[in-house]
Amino acid sequence: MRVKPKYPEKTEYHSMSEWDGRTGGTAIDSSGRKIIYDTPETFGGRGDGTCPDELFVSSLVGCLNNTFLDFQRRFEMDLKSLVIRGTAIAIFDGNGYLVTGISISGEVVVGENELETGKRCIELMKEYCHLTRTIKDCIPVEFDISIREE
Repeated sequence: MRVKPKYPEKTEYHSMSEWDGRTGGTAIDSSGRKIIYDTPETFGGRGDGTCPDELFVSSLVGCLNNTFLDFQRRFEMDLKSLVIRGTAIAIFDGNGYLVTGISISGEVVVGENELETGKRCIELMKEYCHLTRTIKDCIPVEFDISIREE
């Protein structure tokens, strides 16, 4: 049985990149928000902006965060704190770099008597985050997220 989505059936995301004339540039989203990125000094850049690889990891932890919060709101769960960290490992394979794995860790703190609901939100977050779902068959994603009541 197919589940009817709560949100639009299809959506599009847009971004544009504009070179800064040096070793980086500016990404501009469809709302006009800007992100300055640059090549890290390790790779010959100035390091004056966020590394695109870190933006990749940031998009994953951001999507996981927002997915968790969607379920937290649906369950009306008392959430005290949510921290999600991500690490991508890239290895030079003789031709270039390849991201070989993603590690996601973090901590969720929920209110009294919300432990089971919080655990369910973590499981649903892992199952429904569309970005980690998209990459899971080409990049392994490991999770280590703890939860406690306060």
